[in-house]
Amino acid sequence: MDQSSNRLYCSRQSCQAPNPLGNEICTSCQTPLLKRYLSVVGTTLDEALTNQVVANRYYVISPTLVLDTQPATPPEFTDEIPTWLKPYLRLTAYRLHIPKVYGYIPSKNSQVWLLEYESFSSQVQEKLARGEFLPPLEQVWPTATATRQLNWLLQIARLWQPLQAQGVVGTLVTPEFLRVNGPVIQLKELPFDEQAVSLQSLGQLWLSWVNEAASPIQEFLKQLAEALVNQELTSSEALVADLEQGLSQMARSQQRSYQIATLTDKGPRRSRNEDAYYQDNPDNQSSVNDQAFAIVCDGVGGHQGGEVASQSAITQLKQSLQTIQQQAPSPEILIDKLEEAVNFANDVICDQNDSQHRKAQQRMGTTVVMALAYDHEMYVTHVGDSRLYWITRYGCYQLTLDDDLASRETRLGHALYRDALQQRAAGALVQALGMTSSQTLHPTTQRVVIDEDSVFLLCSDGLSDYGLVEQYWEAEILPLLDQETDVDTVAQRLVDLANTVNGHDNVTVSLMQCFVSESQSASSVTVTRFGENQTDVELSESPSSVTSVEESSSSQPSHQGGVWLLLLIIFFVIAGVGLVYWLFPEFDESQNQWQESKERPLPERYNC
Repeated sequence: MDQSSNRLYCSRQSCQAPNPLGNEICTSCQTPLLKRYLSVVGTTLDEALTNQVVANRYYVISPTLVLDTQPATPPEFTDEIPTWLKPYLRLTAYRLHIPKVYGYIPSKNSQVWLLEYESFSSQVQEKLARGEFLPPLEQVWPTATATRQLNWLLQIARLWQPLQAQGVVGTLVTPEFLRVNGPVIQLKELPFDEQAVSLQSLGQLWLSWVNEAASPIQEFLKQLAEALVNQELTSSEALVADLEQGLSQMARSQQRSYQIATLTDKGPRRSRNEDAYYQDNPDNQSSVNDQAFAIVCDGVGGHQGGEVASQSAITQLKQSLQTIQQQAPSPEILIDKLEEAVNFANDVICDQNDSQHRKAQQRMGTTVVMALAYDHEMYVTHVGDSRLYWITRYGCYQLTLDDDLASRETRLGHALYRDALQQRAAGALVQALGMTSSQTLHPTTQRVVIDEDSVFLLCSDGLSDYGLVEQYWEAEILPLLDQETDVDTVAQRLVDLANTVNGHDNVTVSLMQCFVSESQSASSVTVTRFGENQTDVELSESPSSVTSVEESSSSQPSHQGGVWLLLLIIFFVIAGVGLVYWLFPEFDESQNQWQESKERPLPERYNC
């Protein structure tokens, strides 16, 4: 085929100019070109089609990988979605790990379906352009740090229950489908389970990784995998708890600091700004205590008093988060408290609506997205369509899922997301703060482990609409990770882009930049694995600064000696009590009399 026909068209609706496939910038409008690489599932393409364009738009890199050369044009859809694709739709909430069904390539005898992933960085795209998909977990496992390895295992454990519910959990015990993009596990496919898959199979797979695990966690991983194989660990919840405990201890060898910058603007076409925000270090001083938070709210458009609702939500949430930070709760309690805070803010706004007799479209409301950095994790809670993106050197991940009609139709398995976006009122919100009582509100909270430098972008839809973040994240935000710019400059640049490229709405941008470094005070820590047979394992990130697993095992005799001493003391106490009752039987009789007096009813005047 004539290579001159292979062109990549600009993703901007107002441009869509053709460009050579190798271009990074559109020659017409000078904006970054969006390169959307798609994985082929179902029936693979013919090898002879490599380096050709099929269906007038998909450039074939390999039989299982294509590049969409017309990203601004909706793909092909069908009225009926095959049953084997439904799990992808119903697991949309796990978009960080599971690809979306993009569309299909019609052919004579079958349909070739395409899977869409989050935005890849240029270094990942260079490998994709050569036909190299994301590397298998087993390939990168031996060179990863102990913290990163535990992070990957934890992601797999957290996916077990939702994938099992959809009959595709076998994916997690099939090495070919476990792919890695930096800190994130991304699944290549979701084949249906042909037979029952248990945690024993997962334990057997993990046992094969023990020898190439980082030395600080080898013994821990071995005992964890053996517990799965021997059915001492029989639930994914218990597995997650063990891994969270181990990761929490390992993460202490790292230190995290934060810088935050937030800007808001009413935009060129709005008369007032209904957005509101809060950041917990207004002077933008770097915080090194592993805690920071930011909030962005967007008053619901078309509803009177949207600016009042967004400001009210900020006021309530700020007070709640400051209280939560002082309590040092467990992860489970923290998630509950974050959602309770959102529910409380919702009810405050709802009460205001009720007191002012606001009905239907007159009710004021707001979206919310907030991020709380706590220990080694980022907790993200949201309602509505304000978003949070997580940027690493490997990609840009949209962590939040919009609470709109398009997303709801996808989660229910009724439509592909790209298809649902074409429907009328696709972006209409299905929930926002202040519309109804908290009894019918469902805030979403998730958390990700921060084990490398990252940037978290919270924003209203004035920035996120029309794929603006996906198009510009690498050019504008990624330089923060190489310290080529600062958060204040980038925040201003993003607001300017939103006003010039989109320009239809208010815009608020909050950037949380996280720096991860090795702690100067790293020390040995002991992690107890919960189960029928509790085992103490020493974990250490740096053998030079802390005790290794092998060294800790040599100290077990002294620990066992302490246990025997305690048992000996208990024996003598019990023996002494028995001797007293044998020598002084009248003491036992007095005890019985006292017990009988306790069982007699109190005089009436003392009864409550």
